[in-house]
Amino acid sequence: MIGTNAEMDRPMRDNLIDDIQSYKADNIHEQACIPKFLELLKEPRCFHRDCFPGHITGSALLLNVKGDKILMNHHKFLGFWMQFGGHADGDEDILAVAIKETMEESGITSFKPVTADIVDLDIHEVPANTKKNEPAHFHYDIRYVMQMTGEQQSVLSDESIALQWMTFDEAKEKGDEKLSRYIQKVQNIA
Repeated sequence: MIGTNAEMDRPMRDNLIDDIQSYKADNIHEQACIPKFLELLKEPRCFHRDCFPGHITGSALLLNVKGDKILMNHHKFLGFWMQFGGHADGDEDILAVAIKETMEESGITSFKPVTADIVDLDIHEVPANTKKNEPAHFHYDIRYVMQMTGEQQSVLSDESIALQWMTFDEAKEKGDEKLSRYIQKVQNIA
C-alpha cells in the first residue's frame, strides 16, 4: 500500500510484490497462491491480457452505503454471479484497476475503497474465448472491497446479464467456495 514518500518513488509492481509477500493468507488455497503470484510478477507482461497462460487481474465486491448488501454481477460470458473486475491492460496499480472495473461494470461512481489492502487472492481458470481469440488461461485475481458513498442507481453493462443487490448470505449461496470465502472476509470487514 502506498503511503510514504519512499514508497511513492518505487514502481507499483514493487509495492504490489511487497503487499503480496506481507499478505496474511488464512486458508490453504491462498497460501498456495502467493508463490504463484510472486513468480508471475517476474514476467514483464504479467499485467497484459496477452500474457499466457495467465495474467494479473483486479476485482472488488461493492457494498451499499449501509454496508449490509453486495451488488452482484451476473457475468454474460462466464454465466455466473460474481464480483466486478477485469484485466489490468498494462496498469500495475491493481487497486485502480479494481476501481475502474467496478465503475465500468456497475455504472456506479460514488464509492471508495473500504481499505487499500488486499482482501483476497485467487487464481482461477477462464475458458477459451473464440470471439477474442483467447485460449483458456488463468486470472491471478487481486481482490478488494469498495463501499458506496451515496445513493446511485446501477447501470447494466454489455458484460452483464443482470445486477442485483444481495445480502451476504444470498451472495454466498450464488457463488462457489472461493467466492463465498471472499464474501465472508468482506462481511468481517463491513
